This record gives sequence, structure tokens and C-alpha cells, in this order.
Amino acid sequence: MRRIRIFISSVQSEFVEERAMLCYYIRTDALLGKFFEPFIFEEVPANEFPTNHIYLKEVEMCDIYLGLYGNLYGYEDAEGISPTEHEYDLAAKLHKNRLIFIKSIDEDKRHPKETLLIRKVERDIVRKTFVDIDGLRTSVYASLVRYLEEKEYIRWKPFDAACDNGAGRK
Repeated sequence: MRRIRIFISSVQSEFVEERAMLCYYIRTDALLGKFFEPFIFEEVPANEFPTNHIYLKEVEMCDIYLGLYGNLYGYEDAEGISPTEHEYDLAAKLHKNRLIFIKSIDEDKRHPKETLLIRKVERDIVRKTFVDIDGLRTSVYASLVRYLEEKEYIRWKPFDAACDNGAGRK
């Protein structure tokens, strides 16, 4: 079985610890590691391709776009758009599964363009907030298990049926 590819998107400098933790956690968790392969840009070796070519190609190839949004909007290209917003827009255009996690912060500290991006996301899909790295890990786990259930990679039989084994039937 081919592993389900997760593209982890965020402003790298703002979520260094969270990105590394999620990548490691997904790969090493007993359940998630069997089904998912995360991608973070930091693991790409040096090469001759422009960065936007790499990250947009990875969004095209992924099954799930996982976005982490916080204070920073990030580098803006000539159009005034950040890589994170380009990635989200492409994932939406390609109808990728999108899981968005927004860091709870003082709204006054959020970059105005990040606020607009979050509002765009909130019009499109359900998102989840998190306060700390442990809360993020728990929320991502729950979302990925739900994904596996919805796609029927895993199915839960009712507890009674699983334990019954025919005993007590008439």
C-alpha cells in the first residue's frame, strides 16, 4: 500500500519546532506511521530548482495539506503572496484534503495578511485552534485518525461485536 502523503505547510521560521515534531511523530507513531508519509521543505536536499517549483509540486503530489498558521505571513513574492498562501490555494484548487491548525494568539500581534488568509480558510473549511505543541499533536492525531476512518483504511466494529466471538448467541 502506498503511504498517504501529507504536505506540512507554514512559515518555517515561526513553526520550526512544531514542523519537526509533527514529521517525527507521524513517522514514528505505531498507527500513523503505517499509513502516512509527511513532507517538510527542510528535508529537501540542495538542488537547481526554484523553491516555488519544489513546494508547489509537493502540494500537487500530496493527499493531505496540513497548514499551521500563526502570527507571521512570511516572505511575499512579486505579487505580494506568501508561499503558505500559494500552497493553500493550490491545495484548494486541486480539492486536496486540507487540515488547518491555527495557533491561539493575541489577534493584535497577527500580521494583517495572515489574518486575511485565516479568514479565507475559515470560509472554506473547518479548522482547529491550538495553544501549545502538545495540543497540536493531539489535534493532528485526531484529525488523521478521522481521515483513516472516513476513507475506510481503518474500521471500528462495535465493541460488543468484537468481544462477543459468538458467545452468548442463541
